Amino acid sequence: MKVIFLLVAIFSCQIFCQSCTQDYQCNIPYGQCIRSNQSTSAGYCSSSFPGIAIDQSNAGVYYALNCFNSASPSPNDQGNITIRRADATNGGGSATTVFSQQLILGYGNIQRILAAENGVVYYDRAVRPPGTLDLYAYNVQSGLESKITLIPGLFQGYLDIATSTYTCQLLAQNNMFFYDIVRFAGVVGQTGSSTNAYAGTILYSLGNSPCGPLRRGVGSDIIFTAINYTTLMTTFYRGIIMGSDNALPSPYFTVNGVVNDFDVASNGAIVYGTSAGLFKREGNTITNLYSETAVTGVSIFDRNQIIFFNNGVTVRAITLQGQIVQPNNNTTSVCQCKPGFSGNNCQTCINGQIQWNNNNPSCVSYGANGLPVSCSADYQCGNVPFTLCTNQTCVCRNNFRGIKCDICDSPRTLTWRNGIPYCE
Repeated sequence: MKVIFLLVAIFSCQIFCQSCTQDYQCNIPYGQCIRSNQSTSAGYCSSSFPGIAIDQSNAGVYYALNCFNSASPSPNDQGNITIRRADATNGGGSATTVFSQQLILGYGNIQRILAAENGVVYYDRAVRPPGTLDLYAYNVQSGLESKITLIPGLFQGYLDIATSTYTCQLLAQNNMFFYDIVRFAGVVGQTGSSTNAYAGTILYSLGNSPCGPLRRGVGSDIIFTAINYTTLMTTFYRGIIMGSDNALPSPYFTVNGVVNDFDVASNGAIVYGTSAGLFKREGNTITNLYSETAVTGVSIFDRNQIIFFNNGVTVRAITLQGQIVQPNNNTTSVCQCKPGFSGNNCQTCINGQIQWNNNNPSCVSYGANGLPVSCSADYQCGNVPFTLCTNQTCVCRNNFRGIKCDICDSPRTLTWRNGIPYCE
């Protein structure tokens, strides 16, 4: 038995532990020949904070992690806030630590990386009292961190440093919470300066719907989101950046899951990250670009590259067409499974479904409702004919519900016509 196991292990390693120069050596289309993403690190990093920002002036990719001095930290070790800079021109590789500060009693966590420009990284931090967020800036060259301003009730933010600051503000009133999309005119202060709280102009009111991330769109558009934490759905809205107290526009589109972050490409395509991976909506088509892990930060570089990082500590890059961009950090390449696949021959799709497009397989993960997060045909949604693939999303037929979409609640009754179920 031991001899057989050893032979199997050697055979598997000959295929997927070997070095390579071309994809055909790696059981295509399930495997691929890639370079490893090696980056310099400080300590042991266990998780990432939301958001990622690219400094277009120097191609720096900035993201934040919680790191420890050892693999088994003591109970009193709260970890260190760590900001790293990777290289957008090298597929998000060559990461180095540019800022590290010890946390004290859990306060001071970076809530979200907001923006980066001209060597300055902008982010918000949680301070005392709990629930208060301050806007900070870190000058990478000088190594100075400064509090720029206090934006009362800052809930989500996006900085367009050249013109205005756009945020979502949270207002508590009579034990109820209300959310507004607010524009603060003027350029954010430079590192080292401090101003009073800005006086903002309300663009849109979302009522009691919690805001998600927001971004400037194409032209005069602003794209913002509202999250329903009961149904775990995110609704996108497309509004304008000017005016005040504008009427809330009709929903642009709605997706399954909580959107952690998104960005808008120059052609208007929206790329967003959820617990199910990375998705692109272009026109009315939604494409699953990456489903290996959850995606918490999304930012677009050089018109056609998407830089993002997952819930671990790895920065990845992918084009709008879905091609992984590999960093050139070492001299060796090895066979690895395509995103989402595993096993000796890279043909196992754990917690997901293998779908084919132009002879290329993808491992599409299942959503909270038990259905694939994207589809191209009804049969991929399971339990046909109760399920349908509509706009590349698996849905139940009208009036049906449940994990298998086969529950028809009274007073409606289940009837069949020509092999199709109806709940009427």
